[in-house]
Amino acid sequence: MSMGIGTNARKPDEGKLKRENLREVACGVWFTSTGTAMPKMIKYEDDEGMIRSVGQIHVQTREKKYYCGIPIHEYRCSTVAQGQEYLFRLYYYAEENQWKLSWESGT
Repeated sequence: MSMGIGTNARKPDEGKLKRENLREVACGVWFTSTGTAMPKMIKYEDDEGMIRSVGQIHVQTREKKYYCGIPIHEYRCSTVAQGQEYLFRLYYYAEENQWKLSWESGT
């Protein structure tokens, strides 16, 4: 058992990102006065090649995580379309300046 300064200085790693079917997206982001990025709208190409747009994004939680040492900002989000709520996660890869989307099961 080690104790002392620096023993817990390492960033916790979540291991491999276990989400499947991550889809690259374009993301419109609003920055707060403190510099926090808040996704407001995304666009992506669906399986049929159509460009889809999702607006009115409600960010439920956001965390900075490390997957296999790669820093990723994970946003758990929801939106309402045609009276139904859809849950999804957005991942921001800061090193690549890239956003990816993962729909929660059932959507």
